[in-house]
Amino acid sequence: MQKSIRQEYNQSFTQEKYQNLLADLNNAAKKPIEFRIAESPVFVPKELKDKLINACESIVDVIIQPDFKTKTDGAIPANQSVPNENQHTSFLAIDFAICHDKSGELVPQLIELQGFPSLFGFQFLVSSKYQKHFSIPETHDFLFNGFDRESYIHQFKKLLLNGHDAENVILLEIYPETQKTSVDFDITETLTGVKAVCLTKIIKEGRALFYMNDGVKTPIYRIYNRLIFDDLTNLPCRFYKMSTSQPADF
Repeated sequence: MQKSIRQEYNQSFTQEKYQNLLADLNNAAKKPIEFRIAESPVFVPKELKDKLINACESIVDVIIQPDFKTKTDGAIPANQSVPNENQHTSFLAIDFAICHDKSGELVPQLIELQGFPSLFGFQFLVSSKYQKHFSIPETHDFLFNGFDRESYIHQFKKLLLNGHDAENVILLEIYPETQKTSVDFDITETLTGVKAVCLTKIIKEGRALFYMNDGVKTPIYRIYNRLIFDDLTNLPCRFYKMSTSQPADF
């Protein structure tokens, strides 16, 4: 979408650089990445970036209205309603298609919105590796709204830990080591110290939750939930009940 930068990137591209990129990414993960990595990032011009931010802000304006939850509660199946949740999600991922309007201008068109974490660790990693292995202008990065890499990590870690020690916060998934997105769990641990723990490994004693952290029974005070309810319903009933009753600090 930015012709001059695209041409320069394509002209300097080599398969050797791409293979070095893949090797670097895989070295940062505990197992080889199972999904395909694009040969190039997308270079978004400032005008389109501003349109994307404005579109996101418009969506957020609707979500933060005081009657939003009342209007949308009926869309949530009764068996997927989480007790004691707060008013708004801590994470929001919005997917757009980029289209041409009637005048030929690039405009965002909403595809999907999810109040759920996405690849917040992996996107940090992959963008830095593109910058390492390819010629990308210093003015281009994946961060918006004045964030740099240091402040991004600080904010991400602050949000996950919320004042707790990292050992008392877990990333909750179902068999995380088998997930194709496990590289994101690995990078999240590298950036924040928060480990991925399988739902089936949680120890419940009364209202308290624990997990085995390098052989040490460790209390869980906060959960970074990466577990999807559709996957949860495929597990034995005892795990489903354990995960939804008397929750820890989400």
